[in-house]
Amino acid sequence: MKKKRQSTMGSRMLLLAIAFGILVGSYYLGNHYQRSRIASESLALLHTPTKTITLFSLQRADETGLSNADLEGHWSLLYFGDSYCTDLCPAALGNIVRLYNRLAINPEVQQSLKFIFVSLDPLRDTPERLRSFVTGYHPGFIGVSGSEDDVHTLAREFSIYYKQQAPDQEGNYRIDHSVTLSLVNPQGKIAAYFIDLTNPEHLATDILNIIEP
Repeated sequence: MKKKRQSTMGSRMLLLAIAFGILVGSYYLGNHYQRSRIASESLALLHTPTKTITLFSLQRADETGLSNADLEGHWSLLYFGDSYCTDLCPAALGNIVRLYNRLAINPEVQQSLKFIFVSLDPLRDTPERLRSFVTGYHPGFIGVSGSEDDVHTLAREFSIYYKQQAPDQEGNYRIDHSVTLSLVNPQGKIAAYFIDLTNPEHLATDILNIIEP
């Protein structure tokens, strides 16, 4: 009985965390950009016009570089989080994997689309840890990080809210952040945002409608 109560409480806490992430993402984006929908049931927030990303340079988990040029020539999805996240990121990444699998209905899009996980915790997310974390969800996913200033600058470009909480007595801390999946077009510009990642099937439909209108 006790285990059942703990499980129920854990599920409620996860739902609250996800709801908070969606709420923060919606508020932050809503106060910075014009939004339009491709359909009444769409989960996409189109960036109209598309947004040019300020020059940046980060490091992949395999220690090679990643910059604006690496976002050109194909569509990309970017998600900001950290490997120590115990609620928002596992839930979001699980849905992103389902989204990616759903895109198999269009193999060309699925194979050309790049997924990039940007760590908001460069101090703890070492290249080795980041590589293990992202490839644990899918071997084709790319993990990147950089200096705190570089990560902050890129997060601001994508309207990502995040805040490191005070550490506990053992020095452990969590990072609160918005739940936002960003779609970048082959010109390396932000084309759309998704702040509700709970329905991978609808996300896949929206992405295909944007990529192949």
